[in-house]
Amino acid sequence: MPDRSGGQVLLSGGLCVISCGEIGMFGIKMICHCALVLLGWAFLLYLLYHLITSLYHLIYPFFIATPINLHKAAGGKWAVVTGSTDGIGKAYAFELAKRGFSIVLISRTQNKLDIVKEELEKEYGIEIRTIAFDFTSGSVNDYEKTVLLLLRELDIGILVNNVGVSFSYPEVIHKAEGGLQRLADIDIVNTLPVTLLCAAVLPQMVERNSGIIVNISSATSYTPLDLLSVYSASKKYVTWLSKALQTEYAQTNIIIQNLCPMFVATKMSKISRPSFFFVTAEDFVKSAVQTIGIVGETAGCFPHQLQIEIMKNLPEWVVVPYLSKKSKLVRKKALAKKARDIKAACS
Repeated sequence: MPDRSGGQVLLSGGLCVISCGEIGMFGIKMICHCALVLLGWAFLLYLLYHLITSLYHLIYPFFIATPINLHKAAGGKWAVVTGSTDGIGKAYAFELAKRGFSIVLISRTQNKLDIVKEELEKEYGIEIRTIAFDFTSGSVNDYEKTVLLLLRELDIGILVNNVGVSFSYPEVIHKAEGGLQRLADIDIVNTLPVTLLCAAVLPQMVERNSGIIVNISSATSYTPLDLLSVYSASKKYVTWLSKALQTEYAQTNIIIQNLCPMFVATKMSKISRPSFFFVTAEDFVKSAVQTIGIVGETAGCFPHQLQIEIMKNLPEWVVVPYLSKKSKLVRKKALAKKARDIKAACS
Protein backbone atom coordinates (compact mmCIF):
# COMPACT_ATOMS: atom_id res chain seq x y z
CA MET A 1 0.00 0.00 0.00
CA PRO A 2 1.26 3.55 -0.69
CA ASP A 3 2.50 5.43 2.35
CA ARG A 4 1.87 9.22 2.43
CA SER A 5 4.39 11.04 4.60
CA GLY A 6 5.60 14.64 4.59
CA GLY A 7 3.80 15.51 1.35
CA GLN A 8 5.28 12.51 -0.49
CA VAL A 9 3.84 9.30 -1.90
CA LEU A 10 5.93 6.19 -1.06
CA LEU A 11 5.15 3.15 -3.20
CA SER A 12 5.54 -0.34 -1.64
CA GLY A 13 9.13 -1.52 -1.58
CA GLY A 14 10.33 2.09 -1.57
CA LEU A 15 10.90 1.97 -5.32
CA CYS A 16 9.50 5.46 -6.05
CA VAL A 17 8.99 8.66 -4.16
CA ILE A 18 6.79 11.36 -5.81
CA SER A 19 6.04 14.62 -4.07
CA CYS A 20 2.53 16.08 -4.18
CA GLY A 21 4.06 19.20 -5.75
CA GLU A 22 5.34 17.14 -8.66
CA ILE A 23 1.89 15.61 -9.13
CA GLY A 24 0.40 19.12 -9.17
CA MET A 25 2.90 20.35 -11.77
CA PHE A 26 2.23 17.30 -13.91
CA GLY A 27 -1.51 18.02 -13.79
CA ILE A 28 -0.98 21.66 -14.75
CA LYS A 29 1.23 20.65 -17.68
CA MET A 30 -1.41 18.17 -18.88
CA ILE A 31 -4.13 20.83 -18.68
CA CYS A 32 -1.96 23.33 -20.59
CA HIS A 33 -1.14 20.69 -23.21
CA CYS A 34 -4.82 19.83 -23.69
CA ALA A 35 -5.74 23.52 -23.89
CA LEU A 36 -3.10 24.15 -26.57
CA VAL A 37 -4.28 21.13 -28.55
CA LEU A 38 -7.88 22.35 -28.38
CA LEU A 39 -6.84 25.86 -29.41
CA GLY A 40 -4.88 24.40 -32.30
CA TRP A 41 -7.86 22.38 -33.51
CA ALA A 42 -10.14 25.39 -33.08
CA PHE A 43 -7.79 27.51 -35.18
CA LEU A 44 -7.61 24.83 -37.88
CA LEU A 45 -11.41 24.57 -37.94
CA TYR A 46 -11.60 28.37 -38.19
CA LEU A 47 -9.23 28.36 -41.16
CA LEU A 48 -11.10 25.45 -42.76
CA TYR A 49 -14.43 27.25 -42.35
CA HIS A 50 -13.09 30.40 -44.02
CA LEU A 51 -11.46 28.36 -46.79
CA ILE A 52 -14.69 26.48 -47.54
CA THR A 53 -16.71 29.71 -47.37
CA SER A 54 -14.33 31.48 -49.74
CA LEU A 55 -14.34 28.58 -52.19
CA TYR A 56 -18.14 28.52 -52.09
CA HIS A 57 -18.37 32.26 -52.87
CA LEU A 58 -15.78 31.89 -55.62
CA ILE A 59 -17.03 28.78 -57.37
CA TYR A 60 -20.72 28.08 -56.73
CA PRO A 61 -22.37 31.32 -57.98
CA PHE A 62 -20.24 31.65 -61.11
CA PHE A 63 -19.57 28.08 -62.25
CA ILE A 64 -22.07 25.68 -60.66
CA ALA A 65 -25.39 27.33 -59.80
CA THR A 66 -28.21 27.40 -62.33
CA PRO A 67 -29.54 30.95 -62.84
CA ILE A 68 -33.10 31.50 -61.69
CA ASN A 69 -36.06 32.50 -63.85
CA LEU A 70 -35.94 36.28 -63.38
CA HIS A 71 -39.45 36.91 -64.69
CA LYS A 72 -40.95 34.40 -62.27
CA ALA A 73 -38.94 35.77 -59.34
CA ALA A 74 -39.69 39.39 -60.24
CA GLY A 75 -43.43 38.96 -60.65
CA GLY A 76 -43.68 42.28 -62.50
CA LYS A 77 -42.85 43.47 -66.03
CA TRP A 78 -40.97 46.65 -65.11
CA ALA A 79 -37.33 46.97 -64.07
CA VAL A 80 -36.24 50.27 -62.52
CA VAL A 81 -32.59 51.29 -62.80
CA THR A 82 -31.14 54.42 -61.20
CA GLY A 83 -28.00 56.05 -62.54
CA SER A 84 -28.82 54.37 -65.82
CA THR A 85 -27.12 56.49 -68.48
CA ASP A 86 -23.54 55.33 -67.86
CA GLY A 87 -21.46 52.45 -66.55
CA ILE A 88 -23.00 49.71 -64.43
CA GLY A 89 -26.49 51.25 -64.43
CA LYS A 90 -26.66 51.46 -68.22
CA ALA A 91 -25.35 47.91 -68.49
CA TYR A 92 -28.11 46.69 -66.14
CA ALA A 93 -30.74 48.47 -68.24
CA PHE A 94 -29.50 46.76 -71.41
CA GLU A 95 -29.12 43.34 -69.79
CA LEU A 96 -32.63 43.41 -68.31
CA ALA A 97 -34.09 44.76 -71.56
CA LYS A 98 -32.39 41.88 -73.36
CA ARG A 99 -34.25 39.55 -71.00
CA GLY A 100 -37.59 41.09 -71.93
CA PHE A 101 -38.26 43.54 -69.10
CA SER A 102 -39.71 46.98 -69.70
CA ILE A 103 -37.32 49.57 -68.30
CA VAL A 104 -37.63 52.72 -66.19
CA LEU A 105 -34.49 54.79 -66.61
CA ILE A 106 -33.78 57.30 -63.83
CA SER A 107 -30.88 59.71 -64.08
CA ARG A 108 -30.11 63.41 -63.82
CA THR A 109 -29.87 64.52 -67.46
CA GLN A 110 -32.86 64.17 -69.78
CA ASN A 111 -30.70 64.39 -72.90
CA LYS A 112 -28.65 61.36 -71.83
CA LEU A 113 -31.83 59.51 -70.86
CA ASP A 114 -33.28 60.13 -74.32
CA ILE A 115 -30.15 58.73 -75.97
CA VAL A 116 -30.21 55.54 -73.89
CA LYS A 117 -33.96 55.19 -74.40
CA GLU A 118 -33.53 55.42 -78.18
CA GLU A 119 -30.74 52.82 -78.11
CA LEU A 120 -32.87 50.39 -76.07
CA GLU A 121 -35.97 50.84 -78.22
CA LYS A 122 -33.97 50.34 -81.40
CA GLU A 123 -32.23 47.20 -80.15
CA TYR A 124 -34.98 45.50 -78.14
CA GLY A 125 -38.28 47.19 -79.06
CA ILE A 126 -39.46 47.30 -75.46
CA GLU A 127 -41.45 49.87 -73.51
CA ILE A 128 -39.26 52.52 -71.85
CA ARG A 129 -40.05 55.26 -69.35
CA THR A 130 -37.59 57.95 -68.28
CA ILE A 131 -37.40 60.15 -65.20
CA ALA A 132 -34.95 63.04 -65.01
CA PHE A 133 -34.13 63.52 -61.34
CA ASP A 134 -31.26 65.10 -59.46
CA PHE A 135 -30.47 62.68 -56.63
CA THR A 136 -28.55 65.34 -54.71
CA SER A 137 -31.99 66.52 -53.61
CA GLY A 138 -32.67 65.45 -50.05
CA SER A 139 -36.32 66.43 -50.25
CA VAL A 140 -38.88 63.65 -49.89
CA ASN A 141 -41.39 65.98 -51.52
CA ASP A 142 -39.21 66.12 -54.67
CA TYR A 143 -39.21 62.31 -54.77
CA GLU A 144 -42.99 62.20 -54.33
CA LYS A 145 -43.66 64.62 -57.19
CA THR A 146 -41.46 62.86 -59.73
CA VAL A 147 -39.92 59.44 -59.05
CA LEU A 148 -42.43 57.89 -56.68
CA LEU A 149 -45.45 59.25 -58.57
CA LEU A 150 -44.56 57.10 -61.59
CA LEU A 151 -43.24 54.06 -59.74
CA ARG A 152 -46.50 53.62 -57.84
CA GLU A 153 -48.36 53.39 -61.16
CA LEU A 154 -46.21 50.56 -62.50
CA ASP A 155 -45.88 46.87 -61.73
CA ILE A 156 -42.27 46.93 -60.51
CA GLY A 157 -40.58 43.54 -60.64
CA ILE A 158 -36.94 44.59 -60.31
CA LEU A 159 -35.31 47.59 -58.66
CA VAL A 160 -31.61 48.24 -59.24
CA ASN A 161 -30.34 50.92 -56.85
CA ASN A 162 -27.20 51.90 -58.72
CA VAL A 163 -26.94 55.69 -58.55
CA GLY A 164 -23.88 56.88 -56.67
CA VAL A 165 -21.15 59.50 -56.65
CA SER A 166 -17.61 59.66 -55.35
CA PHE A 167 -14.69 62.08 -55.21
CA SER A 168 -12.74 63.22 -58.26
CA TYR A 169 -9.67 61.73 -56.59
CA PRO A 170 -8.77 60.40 -53.11
CA GLU A 171 -8.20 63.14 -50.52
CA VAL A 172 -8.37 63.78 -46.78
CA ILE A 173 -11.84 64.89 -45.75
CA HIS A 174 -11.04 68.55 -44.96
CA LYS A 175 -9.37 69.03 -48.35
CA ALA A 176 -11.95 67.19 -50.45
CA GLU A 177 -12.50 68.79 -53.85
CA GLY A 178 -15.89 70.49 -53.79
CA GLY A 179 -15.75 71.07 -50.06
CA LEU A 180 -18.67 70.52 -47.71
CA GLN A 181 -21.22 70.48 -50.52
CA ARG A 182 -19.46 67.59 -52.22
CA LEU A 183 -19.36 65.66 -48.94
CA ALA A 184 -23.08 66.26 -48.47
CA ASP A 185 -23.83 65.19 -52.06
CA ILE A 186 -21.93 61.91 -51.62
CA ASP A 187 -23.77 61.11 -48.41
CA ILE A 188 -27.19 62.00 -49.85
CA VAL A 189 -26.83 60.34 -53.28
CA ASN A 190 -25.27 57.15 -51.94
CA THR A 191 -27.71 56.55 -49.08
CA LEU A 192 -31.06 58.33 -49.54
CA PRO A 193 -32.23 56.92 -52.92
CA VAL A 194 -31.57 53.31 -51.92
CA THR A 195 -33.54 53.87 -48.71
CA LEU A 196 -36.55 55.65 -50.18
CA LEU A 197 -36.88 53.54 -53.33
CA CYS A 198 -36.70 50.28 -51.39
CA ALA A 199 -39.44 51.55 -49.09
CA ALA A 200 -41.50 52.71 -52.09
CA VAL A 201 -41.49 49.46 -54.10
CA LEU A 202 -41.62 46.95 -51.26
CA PRO A 203 -45.38 47.36 -50.53
CA GLN A 204 -46.37 46.01 -53.98
CA MET A 205 -43.68 43.31 -53.80
CA VAL A 206 -44.96 42.18 -50.41
CA GLU A 207 -48.55 42.16 -51.68
CA ARG A 208 -47.76 39.78 -54.54
CA ASN A 209 -44.96 38.00 -52.61
CA SER A 210 -42.38 38.44 -55.36
CA GLY A 211 -39.79 40.94 -56.49
CA ILE A 212 -36.07 41.58 -56.83
CA ILE A 213 -34.01 44.40 -55.34
CA VAL A 214 -30.33 44.79 -56.21
CA ASN A 215 -28.45 47.37 -54.16
CA ILE A 216 -25.07 48.39 -55.58
CA SER A 217 -22.68 48.85 -52.69
CA SER A 218 -18.89 48.59 -53.07
CA ALA A 219 -15.90 46.55 -51.97
CA THR A 220 -14.92 49.67 -50.01
CA SER A 221 -17.70 48.77 -47.57
CA TYR A 222 -15.63 45.85 -46.26
CA THR A 223 -12.84 47.92 -44.72
CA PRO A 224 -12.17 51.52 -43.67
CA LEU A 225 -10.67 53.36 -46.63
CA ASP A 226 -8.79 56.54 -45.87
CA LEU A 227 -8.80 59.34 -48.46
CA LEU A 228 -12.19 57.99 -49.57
CA SER A 229 -13.66 57.95 -46.07
CA VAL A 230 -17.11 59.40 -46.79
CA TYR A 231 -17.62 57.27 -49.90
CA SER A 232 -16.51 54.12 -48.07
CA ALA A 233 -18.78 54.90 -45.11
CA SER A 234 -21.76 55.59 -47.38
CA LYS A 235 -21.31 52.23 -49.08
CA LYS A 236 -21.13 50.53 -45.69
CA TYR A 237 -24.60 51.97 -45.10
CA VAL A 238 -25.86 50.29 -48.29
CA THR A 239 -24.39 46.95 -47.23
CA TRP A 240 -25.86 47.14 -43.72
CA LEU A 241 -29.27 48.25 -45.06
CA SER A 242 -29.33 45.37 -47.56
CA LYS A 243 -28.47 42.79 -44.90
CA ALA A 244 -31.09 44.17 -42.53
CA LEU A 245 -33.76 44.09 -45.26
CA GLN A 246 -32.83 40.51 -46.11
CA THR A 247 -33.68 39.59 -42.52
CA GLU A 248 -36.83 41.73 -42.40
CA TYR A 249 -38.24 40.07 -45.54
CA ALA A 250 -36.79 36.60 -45.04
CA GLN A 251 -40.28 35.10 -44.73
CA THR A 252 -41.27 36.34 -48.19
CA ASN A 253 -40.16 35.37 -51.69
CA ILE A 254 -38.62 38.81 -52.27
CA ILE A 255 -34.96 38.66 -53.31
CA ILE A 256 -32.69 41.38 -51.93
CA GLN A 257 -29.11 41.26 -53.12
CA ASN A 258 -26.15 43.32 -51.95
CA LEU A 259 -23.60 43.79 -54.73
CA CYS A 260 -20.05 44.82 -53.77
CA PRO A 261 -17.94 45.26 -56.90
CA MET A 262 -14.27 46.14 -57.05
CA PHE A 263 -13.15 48.54 -59.80
CA VAL A 264 -15.09 48.37 -63.08
CA ALA A 265 -13.89 50.12 -66.22
CA THR A 266 -16.32 53.08 -66.14
CA LYS A 267 -16.23 56.89 -66.23
CA MET A 268 -16.67 57.01 -62.46
CA SER A 269 -13.65 54.79 -61.78
CA LYS A 270 -11.64 56.60 -64.50
CA ILE A 271 -10.37 53.22 -65.74
CA SER A 272 -10.39 53.27 -69.53
CA ARG A 273 -8.66 49.98 -70.35
CA PRO A 274 -10.36 46.75 -69.21
CA SER A 275 -8.31 43.83 -67.91
CA PHE A 276 -8.87 40.58 -66.02
CA PHE A 277 -9.49 42.44 -62.76
CA PHE A 278 -10.86 45.68 -64.25
CA VAL A 279 -13.76 44.23 -66.24
CA THR A 280 -16.11 46.20 -68.47
CA ALA A 281 -19.50 47.22 -67.11
CA GLU A 282 -21.20 44.95 -69.66
CA ASP A 283 -19.20 41.87 -68.67
CA PHE A 284 -19.63 42.66 -65.00
CA VAL A 285 -23.41 42.97 -65.20
CA LYS A 286 -23.80 39.89 -67.40
CA SER A 287 -22.09 37.90 -64.64
CA ALA A 288 -23.82 39.68 -61.73
CA VAL A 289 -27.34 39.10 -63.08
CA GLN A 290 -26.63 35.37 -63.13
CA THR A 291 -26.10 35.45 -59.34
CA ILE A 292 -29.48 37.00 -58.48
CA GLY A 293 -31.37 34.61 -56.22
CA ILE A 294 -28.25 32.47 -55.80
CA VAL A 295 -26.33 34.51 -53.22
CA GLY A 296 -27.46 37.40 -51.05
CA GLU A 297 -24.11 39.17 -51.29
CA THR A 298 -21.48 38.99 -54.00
CA ALA A 299 -18.79 40.95 -55.79
CA GLY A 300 -20.64 40.19 -59.02
CA CYS A 301 -17.98 38.42 -61.06
CA PHE A 302 -15.20 35.90 -60.45
CA PRO A 303 -12.21 38.30 -60.75
CA HIS A 304 -13.77 40.69 -58.25
CA GLN A 305 -14.82 37.90 -55.88
CA LEU A 306 -11.27 36.57 -55.92
CA GLN A 307 -9.96 39.95 -54.77
CA ILE A 308 -12.68 40.21 -52.12
CA GLU A 309 -11.95 36.79 -50.64
CA ILE A 310 -8.24 37.57 -50.39
CA MET A 311 -9.03 40.89 -48.73
CA LYS A 312 -11.54 39.38 -46.29
CA ASN A 313 -9.14 36.65 -45.19
CA LEU A 314 -6.23 38.99 -44.50
CA PRO A 315 -6.01 40.92 -41.21
CA GLU A 316 -7.08 44.57 -41.26
CA TRP A 317 -3.57 45.69 -40.31
CA VAL A 318 -2.41 44.28 -43.66
CA VAL A 319 -5.34 45.38 -45.85
CA VAL A 320 -5.78 48.96 -44.62
CA PRO A 321 -2.14 50.07 -45.12
CA TYR A 322 -2.09 48.43 -48.56
CA LEU A 323 -5.26 50.22 -49.69
CA SER A 324 -4.01 53.44 -48.12
CA LYS A 325 -0.83 53.21 -50.17
CA LYS A 326 -2.88 52.67 -53.34
CA SER A 327 -5.14 55.66 -52.55
CA LYS A 328 -2.14 57.91 -51.97
CA LEU A 329 -0.65 56.83 -55.28
CA VAL A 330 -3.90 57.65 -57.12
CA ARG A 331 -4.06 61.02 -55.35
CA LYS A 332 -0.46 61.81 -56.29
CA LYS A 333 -1.14 61.10 -59.96
CA ALA A 334 -4.40 63.09 -59.91
CA LEU A 335 -2.78 66.13 -58.31
CA ALA A 336 0.10 65.97 -60.79
CA LYS A 337 -2.38 65.90 -63.69
CA LYS A 338 -4.34 68.75 -62.13
CA ALA A 339 -1.15 70.83 -61.87
CA ARG A 340 -0.29 70.10 -65.51
CA ASP A 341 -3.78 71.12 -66.64
CA ILE A 342 -3.58 74.40 -64.72
CA LYS A 343 -0.15 75.13 -66.18
CA ALA A 344 -1.38 74.36 -69.70
CA ALA A 345 -4.41 76.61 -69.23
CA CYS A 346 -2.23 79.50 -68.07
CA SER A 347 0.29 79.18 -70.88
